[in-house]
Amino acid sequence: MNDQKNTILAIVLSAIVLIGWQYFIGMPQMERQRQEALLRQQQAQQAKPPQAAPSPAAPAGAAPRPPGQADVTTPAEQKSREAALGASERIPIETPSVKGSIALKGGRLDDISLSRYHETVDPNSPAIVLLSPSGSPHPFYAEFGWVGGAGANVKAPGPDTVWQREGAGPLTPERPIALVYDNGEGLKFRRTISVDDKYLFTLRDEVANSTAAPVTLYPYALISRHGLPQTSGYYILHEGLIGVMGDQGLQEVTYKTIEDKKSLVFKATDAWMGITDKYWAATLLPNTDAQVQAH
Repeated sequence: MNDQKNTILAIVLSAIVLIGWQYFIGMPQMERQRQEALLRQQQAQQAKPPQAAPSPAAPAGAAPRPPGQADVTTPAEQKSREAALGASERIPIETPSVKGSIALKGGRLDDISLSRYHETVDPNSPAIVLLSPSGSPHPFYAEFGWVGGAGANVKAPGPDTVWQREGAGPLTPERPIALVYDNGEGLKFRRTISVDDKYLFTLRDEVANSTAAPVTLYPYALISRHGLPQTSGYYILHEGLIGVMGDQGLQEVTYKTIEDKKSLVFKATDAWMGITDKYWAATLLPNTDAQVQAH
């Protein structure tokens, strides 16, 4: 009996030590690091207006880098989320699990709310907002597209391309939608988007070439988040970039790490990647046999 009491007492004391360390040391350190990172970011923005960084030249035969965050806005240019959503014609999304819309401009998934989860325990409180468009206070979205081969001058759809909708009605689990874009130079792009009754969106991109010459194109997909989000600061909880890179295994990259290293590159097959918060994540799931170049 005494041994059991001593064991229970040891467990309780260990828990008190861990909780105390987290509360008095771990959390203040994380908060101080977050504040320092925010201060450096603000100082950099004040010192130099944001510019789209030029893409590094790709070696011959290599896939070029996909577009970056060329449409990052300054605080003075930010709109409300509602105003940013109204800047593009949209296709509604209606499923039992998510509500939102798809922007015809850029063909982005940038308006997703989680219907079954709320900001508070009150079921009438607002649903959790996961994805928001560029230009809003907290941009977080998924973008998909094509880039031409090294040295090629191919007019491919980009963030500012306005796609044309085929058909009508919202995107539902029973009814996919199709977007098309004709570049006027012999290439016609078609995107089919479907969704299940949970949280999985599936995109199928196709290109029809009516020219006499072959064209090399590389597909890309990105999860984009502008700025540094608020984090919980628990040392046992990962918040930031996450993925499994084939044989290289699980990769967890904090915002501090990516700020210091600027870029990490992986080449893998059977991979997935994305950005995770305390409770929610947005991830890209390529075909398991796809050879992925992840940045």
